[in-house]
Amino acid sequence: MFSFFKKRSKEEQLRKNLFDFLAEMEKNLEFFYVMDQRQFITNGFLTDTWARVKEMDIIKRHDSIVLYAKATADFNHSLKAYKEYEAWYTGDVKNKTPEGARKLHALKAELDQKLKGLEAVIIPAGQDLEREMLQLGLLKA
Repeated sequence: MFSFFKKRSKEEQLRKNLFDFLAEMEKNLEFFYVMDQRQFITNGFLTDTWARVKEMDIIKRHDSIVLYAKATADFNHSLKAYKEYEAWYTGDVKNKTPEGARKLHALKAELDQKLKGLEAVIIPAGQDLEREMLQLGLLKA
């Protein structure tokens, strides 16, 4: 009897984690569209649920999902580096040199380039996840 409840609990946790991950992907796609439309990077992408799903077989078998996780983490890392450098650069008049300005511009250009490629990463990953969830019976067609 206890094994029944234990199995049920694992299934519910799997269901919750997958739905949370899918919702996070959808929110990240929304973030992408807003930043792309406004041509202004306002924030990083959500990556909280990746730690809970990354070891699941249904996740690991899709390169698109693994690439999505790496791309959003990479973008967030670049955004953090840019913001830290920008804060240092604007924090003191002595830091405002032509070399510093070029570096800040290069960091921003790199960030913009990474953003441009994210739509082509987020959509296929979300489609693969939805397909898996359909096969598991978690989503209905």
